[in-house]
Amino acid sequence: MRGFVSGRAKSPGLKKILFFAALVATACSSSDKSTGPDSGIAPFVGDWTAQSLVLTSQANPDISGDIIQLGATFSLNVQPSGQYTAILLYSGQSLTEIGMLEVSGSTVTLRQTFPTASTSAGVYSFEGDHLVMDANTEFDFNQDGTPEPALAHFDLVKK
Repeated sequence: MRGFVSGRAKSPGLKKILFFAALVATACSSSDKSTGPDSGIAPFVGDWTAQSLVLTSQANPDISGDIIQLGATFSLNVQPSGQYTAILLYSGQSLTEIGMLEVSGSTVTLRQTFPTASTSAGVYSFEGDHLVMDANTEFDFNQDGTPEPALAHFDLVKK
């Protein structure tokens, strides 16, 4: 974690991290867009907790750190319909996100509906009892108020 800033992050970067963090929960959407249970997401349904959330600067890969080790928490709840709620607590800030998820192969697409509407994607895999996610994000590594491009690596375990 050499070079990682452990101080307070600015909200725009945290919102983007939360946005990509929620990508970790995966679901398949049916072609009829029903809101009922989707058997394709059964392995993902439930409550998940981050064991790690490692952020690495794209400009300087030597700048990297795990915000969970720095006191952050990330929790995720996935419902049988594919609806998710993600909560990131970091540096005295709480960010909540709600949306729907879709999966195509190893790519998951997040359709966030709250607090703002947006769409993004990332790559996931299961490794034993862990759900692992890698995605592009942003984080204010140097605390100047401007989030920089980063890579995010999430490791979640089911509660």
